[in-house]
Amino acid sequence: MNQVEQMPEAEKARWRTAERFAEVLDEEIKALHRPLLVRVITWFNLCRLCQELEKQLLLAEKPPPADLQLHRALLSLAIGSGECLALSCPNTTELEPLQLTSESLAAKIESLRMTFEQWHTELKPERQRAVLQEVFGVTS
Repeated sequence: MNQVEQMPEAEKARWRTAERFAEVLDEEIKALHRPLLVRVITWFNLCRLCQELEKQLLLAEKPPPADLQLHRALLSLAIGSGECLALSCPNTTELEPLQLTSESLAAKIESLRMTFEQWHTELKPERQRAVLQEVFGVTS
């Protein structure tokens, strides 16, 4: 029995709704017939969905495994969609109405990657030492 099957019905419905909403947003982001600005705004809405779920995870005493799995999936989706958008807009003049640049899109994608790493990867001792050294100048 998987994690979703073990959830109460209310949680399953919430999980399915968030997942379906993310799928709809992703379809709109990848719809090449839509104007780039619409696709970028839609992508930021997908990023916002990730942030909202993250807030719920932070407030939970012990986040349910299915919520963590959904967060991981949504972050992966947002990162992939963002990469597709970055490939679609080498000309930053198209983003000017939103006061964005290709660098700002790249920064948001990197922020999503860092969030993914913080929540969903294990910090190996070598990496922990490197981070402590880089941030605090600590050597161990």
